[in-house]
Amino acid sequence: MATSGTVGRTVIDTAAIIEHAFRRCRVSPSAQTPENVQMAQQNLYFLMLDIGNRGLNLWAVDKTLVGLTENQSSYAMPTGTLDVLNIIYSQPTCADGTFTQTSTNGTTIISNSASAKRVGFTLGTSYTGKIAIQGSTDSVTFTTLTTTANTTFSSGIYNWIDLPVASAYTGIRVLSGDSPVLPITVTDIKVATSIYDLPCTPWNRDTYSALNNKFQTGRPSTNYFFEKKLIPVVTLWPIPDNSLDHIYTFIHRQPQDVGSLVQQIEIPQRWLDGIIWLLAARLCFELPSVDPILMQMILSMADRQELEAEQSETDGLPIYLQPNIGCYSR
Repeated sequence: MATSGTVGRTVIDTAAIIEHAFRRCRVSPSAQTPENVQMAQQNLYFLMLDIGNRGLNLWAVDKTLVGLTENQSSYAMPTGTLDVLNIIYSQPTCADGTFTQTSTNGTTIISNSASAKRVGFTLGTSYTGKIAIQGSTDSVTFTTLTTTANTTFSSGIYNWIDLPVASAYTGIRVLSGDSPVLPITVTDIKVATSIYDLPCTPWNRDTYSALNNKFQTGRPSTNYFFEKKLIPVVTLWPIPDNSLDHIYTFIHRQPQDVGSLVQQIEIPQRWLDGIIWLLAARLCFELPSVDPILMQMILSMADRQELEAEQSETDGLPIYLQPNIGCYSR
C-alpha cells in the first residue's frame, strides 16, 4: 500500500480552521461575510488565550536567559508570561580576552583557546532584531555559530545566549543577524567557559513581605518572588551583587497571536480538531442562525475533544512524592 511518506507536513492555515468551524455550525458559505470572518478570527484569539489559562501547554514553555544588574532586585519577564516554572541562578566563569569594537560588531580574542558554552554581551543602545554569534579557531576566520530570533536586546546589561555546541574557540564575535546587516554598538563580550547553576525556590507574597531586610545584597539564597502583574515581575533575594551573574527561566507563556488568515496558529497538530470544535462552540453564541439542538451537539463534541487534547499534554514521566516530615519543637 502506497503512503505519503511524510509526517506532519499537512498545512492547515487560519482561514481553513475558521471555515471548518463555520461548517460545523451549518453556516453556508454565503453567510461567511467579512464581518463574520473577522468575528471568528477574534474568537480564535480569545480561545488561544483561554487555552493558556486551562493548564500547562508543553509547546508554549520557553527557556529565557535574563541578565542581572548589580543592586537591582526585580526583573520583568517576557511579554505574555503566564507563569514561571523554574528559575536557575547562573554564575559563569569567563575566559580572559581582549575586546575590540567596530561600527557593526564587537570581537573578543580569547587569551587561551577555551571551550565556550554561553556568550554574554552588552550594547551601547537597545537593539531590536536578530543577533548572530560567530566563532573562530584561528582568530582570523569567523563562522556563524547561532542566530537568535527577532528580539529586543537591552542596553546596560549582559544579554546571554547559549551556544548550540560547546567547543574551543580563540575568538567570539557579536553582530547583527539581520539582512542586510544593521549597525550595532557592542560594548563588551564575555565568554562563559563553565557555569555553576543554583536552583531557586519560589516564595509566596506572605513569605516575601515578612522579610526583615528586603534590601540585603549578596548572591541570592535560592529564593524568588513572582508577581503576576500586567507585566510579570520576578524579585530575587538577596539582591544580586554581580552583573555577570544571570538567571535562566522556564516560563509558560500564552500562545502566539493569531496572525493573518494565510498563516498558521501556534498549536501542535494533535490539537487541530479540538481547536475547530472549540471555536465552533464559541461561534454558536454569536451566530443567530445556529439551531439550538445543533448547539448542544457542538458543545458536547467540543468538551470531548478538549478533554482528549488536554490528556495528551504530558511528558509521560512518573510523579515522585518526597515527604519531608520532621519534628516540631518550640
